[in-house]
Formats: sequence, structure tokens, C-alpha cells
Amino acid sequence: MQTLIMTFNGPASQARPALGSLLQRFRRAYFVERSSQEYTVTTDEITAAELACQPHWSARLLHAQH
Repeated sequence: MQTLIMTFNGPASQARPALGSLLQRFRRAYFVERSSQEYTVTTDEITAAELACQPHWSARLLHAQH
């Protein structure tokens, strides 16, 4: 499993509809809201790679602390 920080790079008013689209398309991903435009996402490696390429979103891998 991988954890990403996903940030919506558009108007705040469009963040929720954009998130809804991701939720419908990536049902195996678990999203947790950090702010109105930023979400923590836990998912498998393949889905994480697909999420990282989504238009209007930026993603960074959250490294586990040991």
C-alpha cells in the first residue's frame, strides 16, 4: 500500500466535484480530507501511479516514518 498527499490545483469551488470524480473512478482508494483542497489517499501502487497523473491534481508520496 502507498499513501499520497493529493492537492487540487484549481479553484476551491471545484475541489469537491473533482474529488467526487476521483471517488467514482478509483473505488479502491481511501481518501481522507486534510483541507478543502488536500487529501491523504491510501491505495495500491498501480492506483497510486494513476492518481499521480490526474489533471488538475498534484500528488506526492508520503513516506512512512520508521
